[in-house]
Amino acid sequence: MTQTEFISYILEGDLTQENVNAILDALKFKKYIVSAVVSNTKPSETVEHFLTRFWNYDESPYVREKLIVGQSIHRRYTDIMLGRAKMYWIPRFGDRSVGSITRADVQDVMWTLAGQAKLAAETVNQIVRSGTCALKWAYRNSLTPNDCFSGLTYLRVIPKERSVPSIEEARKIFSVPWKDKAARLANITAMYTGMRIGEVQALQIGDIGRDRIFVRHSWARIDGLKCPKNGERREIKISADLRKMLLQQGTKNPYGNEDSDFIFWGDRRNIPRGSRHWNEALKEATSLAKIKGEKHITFHCWRHFFASYMADHIDERKLQLATGHKSKRMLEHYAAHESEETLCELAKVSDKLFSSIVRGIN
Repeated sequence: MTQTEFISYILEGDLTQENVNAILDALKFKKYIVSAVVSNTKPSETVEHFLTRFWNYDESPYVREKLIVGQSIHRRYTDIMLGRAKMYWIPRFGDRSVGSITRADVQDVMWTLAGQAKLAAETVNQIVRSGTCALKWAYRNSLTPNDCFSGLTYLRVIPKERSVPSIEEARKIFSVPWKDKAARLANITAMYTGMRIGEVQALQIGDIGRDRIFVRHSWARIDGLKCPKNGERREIKISADLRKMLLQQGTKNPYGNEDSDFIFWGDRRNIPRGSRHWNEALKEATSLAKIKGEKHITFHCWRHFFASYMADHIDERKLQLATGHKSKRMLEHYAAHESEETLCELAKVSDKLFSSIVRGIN
């Protein structure tokens, strides 16, 4: 068959799907083309339609898969990723088919964004992931023939400087007058327990036990009450002083004192206090206490404070039981009695380190 006859065969012939696939496979094998997308097939879906569907929490097959297998994924996260996809991916590739996107396209996005001084390295990486996460799922589900993500080199991220107060600085911070007493107690709770800000927000009256806090929920502005990060509930033993302060705060809730009512209530019964207020109150206190590096101290620093000082006195695996930085393997390692023993050991250390701060302001 001559070249003219071959071209005429393609243009005028009634090719089957198998014929088309065979021709494309041959062209790719000979490296005449990198990829190709056949009309009216899954890979022919436009990037705009695919990414919009992929990051829509209520419609996404990716989200549905995550939830079915018991993994956590939250609406706020998918909303952020959808926003990044709409801002950076769809304007560039929106009309192209999913199956036509190559690794070179992805790399080009990264290099282009890396050249924008206003974007931090971690921001660039997250923007790229809003595309590669979707493309990886598409590849595994036969929506694209191209592996656009394996071996991709992301930008180097230099961690921001974190200020972790000393024990004495923490004592000063909580000794100065706070305009918002509830904000001070929220910060104290994080300091003493290493709890995340969303976990402190989500604390309900029923979460305060006889000698411990049951960390059952976390709060997110969009998702509301959800499971703690990593999907695992945990317990943290606390001092009698801190327990008393938390329960007293709970009894002041104007909406009610049921087990499901928040310790740190907000403007409505089903919404806790906003975390922004706690950070603002902490900034005021650190300034008043004349703490060096005050602008770097945030509510989240208490988590690092707790982990840093506890790590000097207790095994890392045991510390994970309190902080929630834990793997499934570590969880399975501890039997029920071992966990209780570890909680008691953690309680002795935290009491030794932090109780004097709590007692000094109670």
